[in-house]
Amino acid sequence: MANYRPGTATLLSAAAISGTVVSRDITASTWGLFLLKGTALDVSGSPLASGAVQVWESTAATTGPATRMTFSDDEGIYGITCRAGVAITVKFYDN
Repeated sequence: MANYRPGTATLLSAAAISGTVVSRDITASTWGLFLLKGTALDVSGSPLASGAVQVWESTAATTGPATRMTFSDDEGIYGITCRAGVAITVKFYDN
């Protein structure tokens, strides 16, 4: 089953009380996704409970914000949807 990336459209502003119906068609493009699932471990190999899991759609070193973010559960298990076909970097952070 294909996943679709939503398109964007620009609408002109309209007065909230004008009663004018604004209609716009928007197209979507396919966007392959996959579920990255695993267990976050700390440096001693123990599950990282309630830790942050961040994903960058790049393998380059960066100090910029992550592309995606989630948290692990009390057993260190996490799952996050990522875009397919791109290199990723995953980092775990303790609370």
